[in-house]
Amino acid sequence: MFCQLCGTANTETATACASCSSPISAARSGAGSPAVADTVRATSRDALAAFKTLAGDPVGALPRACESLGGAKALRSGIAFGLVSVVCFASSGPMLLGMRMSDLYDILGFGGVVKLVLFAAIPFLGTALGGSGARRILGGRGALGEDCFIAGAALLPASGCMLASGLLGFENVEVIGVLSVFAACLGILMLHSGYTRIAKLSERASSLAVPIVVLATVWLAKIALSKVLSGSFGGASPY
Repeated sequence: MFCQLCGTANTETATACASCSSPISAARSGAGSPAVADTVRATSRDALAAFKTLAGDPVGALPRACESLGGAKALRSGIAFGLVSVVCFASSGPMLLGMRMSDLYDILGFGGVVKLVLFAAIPFLGTALGGSGARRILGGRGALGEDCFIAGAALLPASGCMLASGLLGFENVEVIGVLSVFAACLGILMLHSGYTRIAKLSERASSLAVPIVVLATVWLAKIALSKVLSGSFGGASPY
């Protein structure tokens, strides 16, 4: 049963939220199924609050933002950040080319659009699962909720960069290059902060985990991109 105010998961017999102490209405929550709209609103509030915390100090405030949410909220907020990255990554390419989504559908077809969305999800999925694997193998602490939050938050700079690139267009390639370097460096610093201060990996372990996770994710994205391009160019890669 989920709290209608903050979205925290509670036991089926709970009469008050364990997190915010607000009363839980059994009639409103039905047979233990959370109201989707309420969960979405609660997740949006949590993710926005975390984003505001990170905006002023993305590296230093990352552990504080994650700790203030807790496991369940951190998981949902991390997924929300991941969805933002999917939208930004999927839309930046067509925007750079001056294409509308209807044009993209005409060129790629339904299957191609699905492949594009799956490709755009790889940065988040690869970083979250890679971070989870690194935490387990290298003896860190935490759970999947923290892994997803670290990954989603660390992708926010890249997401903003991709969106800005689409809006700026190819005529501002120098600006896009500067933004890309800035976003990449900031994202890597946030990953390192998350691994050491949230997942509790040692500095040595984090220095090994960060480049491995980043390189593995980039490699998977490169393979997926070649699949998307080969499907849109009649089976022949433009490269």
